[in-house]
Amino acid sequence: MFIDTNEIDAIKAFAKTGILKGVTTNPTILSKGNKSRFTQLEELLALGFEEVFVQVLGTTAEEMVADYEAIKTFDANHQLSIKVPVTQQGLEAITRIKGDDSNRIVLGTLIYSADQGVLATIAGCDYLAPYVNRMSNNNIDPLQVISHMRSFIDERAYETKVIAASFKNANQVIDSLTAGAHTATVPPDVFESMMNKDLALKALDVFENDGRSLFLKYGE
Repeated sequence: MFIDTNEIDAIKAFAKTGILKGVTTNPTILSKGNKSRFTQLEELLALGFEEVFVQVLGTTAEEMVADYEAIKTFDANHQLSIKVPVTQQGLEAITRIKGDDSNRIVLGTLIYSADQGVLATIAGCDYLAPYVNRMSNNNIDPLQVISHMRSFIDERAYETKVIAASFKNANQVIDSLTAGAHTATVPPDVFESMMNKDLALKALDVFENDGRSLFLKYGE
């Protein structure tokens, strides 16, 4: 699982659970920080995760590739994974980035349809990020999109992984994984809701109280 945030304290707290493989960001997430993009990315890389994703800026292939070059200059150790919007210009950028460095992890983002996922897979993306909640809000069935992309990948033995994104609740995460997403990138508030269920916490209180009462009466 991945966490979708730039909040260092939240990342560190959830990392202790052992469930996080990496961190995803986007320009909107990083714009909420009070430091430059590269300073924030440097802090995220220092956390030691297997993968940290940053999205290239630009609307044309030339602009996206130019930003990739800037990221590559900053990222001398080739630690960052690259997110690229799946548009016509983005597909060209993906092909050029993969041509420059076939080992660089590339994630196709802003996916709202299975056909985008198919094209991004063919272009060489390592990950596809379907936007689950945003599709639902626009009367698009995200689970069908995920299922179709997964079928295309599996039937043709591509190594591309579906990393579902854009969530407002825990049910969307579980439904996406059940529909075929290999993994998901989840914001801190949704992660918290997945871990700390009211019923479980209330039951824990009962067990703790009963256990302490027993200890007070009889000791260990």
